[in-house]
Amino acid sequence: FVANFSHYLKTPLTSISLYAETLMDPTIDADTRHRFLETVMSNTQRMQRLVDDLLDLSRIESGSWMPRIQHAALEPLVTEAWEAFRERAQQRRVQLCRMIAPDAAHLDVDVDAVGQVLSNLFDNALRYVPAGGRIVCRSERMDGGVMVSVEDNGTGMAGEHLTRIFERFYRVDPARSRDAGGTGLGLAIVRHMIEAHGGHVDAESELQRGMTVRCWFPDRQLDAPADAIPVAKAS
Repeated sequence: FVANFSHYLKTPLTSISLYAETLMDPTIDADTRHRFLETVMSNTQRMQRLVDDLLDLSRIESGSWMPRIQHAALEPLVTEAWEAFRERAQQRRVQLCRMIAPDAAHLDVDVDAVGQVLSNLFDNALRYVPAGGRIVCRSERMDGGVMVSVEDNGTGMAGEHLTRIFERFYRVDPARSRDAGGTGLGLAIVRHMIEAHGGHVDAESELQRGMTVRCWFPDRQLDAPADAIPVAKAS
């Protein structure tokens, strides 16, 4: 774990160091300086996301976080989570389709946690869906709870990877994943947050046929502990 974490910090740190050293040259023109500063900022934000995700994951795994359960409408949670990706999706002509069943339009959940789950799943789908592609968020009643799924028509993956994608830092294609800017912790956070609700998560995928992640949340009594610690929102 430490080796993986160090590796993911080393790449942006090396980039920041090189660009910062170059920026010290007084002969650099303004356009180049601005471009280099954008790269430094991008890598700084990447490190911040990694640290934030690691802190969230550490807090969940240590048991110091518990969900604050309330009865909440799913549609606003989907809309709010997607808003952070709207511009990025529009640039690539990717559409989000909502298919929320009337009898599965509400959840007994921690709204901040579910917002982070949806954000991580949307972010993951957008990394691999092609330009002009589609992401579907649907819900349905199932087994005394609500199943929420995020489905895309992206590159997908071979079946042997599906049992491991919710592990910390597990990568199907490490080089491509790093280039896409992910932290390698998003799906691990998703799994732990859903399990903290008493639910479960699984994935289905085929190469070149997209991927579907399904999250099941049970109907619950609204008796979450008063000292529950809220989860930091995803950046």
